Amino acid sequence: MAEASNEPYRPLTVDVDRWAHGASAEISSQLFEILDIVDGNGTLRRALTDPSRSAEDRARLVHTLLDGKAHEVAVDIVANLASQRSATERQLGDRIERTAVLLAAAAAENRGGVEALESLVDELLGFKSMLDRSADVQWAFSDPRASAQAKVTLARRLMTAQSEEARLLVERAVSEPRGALPGRLLEQFAQWVADRQQRGIARVQTARPLREDQVAKLRDGLNRLYGRDLKLTTETNPALVGGLRVRVGEEIIDGSVTHRLDQLQQRIGA
Repeated sequence: MAEASNEPYRPLTVDVDRWAHGASAEISSQLFEILDIVDGNGTLRRALTDPSRSAEDRARLVHTLLDGKAHEVAVDIVANLASQRSATERQLGDRIERTAVLLAAAAAENRGGVEALESLVDELLGFKSMLDRSADVQWAFSDPRASAQAKVTLARRLMTAQSEEARLLVERAVSEPRGALPGRLLEQFAQWVADRQQRGIARVQTARPLREDQVAKLRDGLNRLYGRDLKLTTETNPALVGGLRVRVGEEIIDGSVTHRLDQLQQRIGA
């Protein structure tokens, strides 16, 4: 027990490439189902993250509960994660979620290579853009009175996604966002897929819509700045007054008039 209790905390990691060759949307879906079980059962969640239990014991518990009830790859992934010591109970669920998305990305890659990954990012961001344009649709997906199945049914009516992986991830984001806004979660899913593609997403807000030539120049400039090919998403935010705001990962480049006014107010103590 003493050895287990001294086990260090580290960020939970999983080598998706270990299972990527056999990845499928079905396995990804089963990982999401296991996530729902973990999220919904506090006793199980505590058992799987209990530092007083050995890594082998935590992994064995996963196999005892899930062997024969889920695809062996899904079970192996969760057992692998449970064998690592979580800093929090939430961390285990977050990592299962991320791995489910990455496995869906691997399934798309198996089917169509890098182009399929690119299409998957486009489909996820396309649905997010549709959400951003309609307050009514956003409300429908955030309405606590609506069931998860009702939200999935609505998503199927609205989405234009063609791939099985995109449909799975969109339906997941709107039905079980785990406390996040569906649009924000879709953006996160898209970033994880882009990470597998070794690309980043630059989120651009402007006071007025950009012309196509302006978008192209901005993309070229950002690609040079970051030394890699970035995927751009643009949205209009009149509150900026003028200029633009760019976010790449956790870094924000703010060239908006609003930001400069705020800085001026801080300098003069207004």
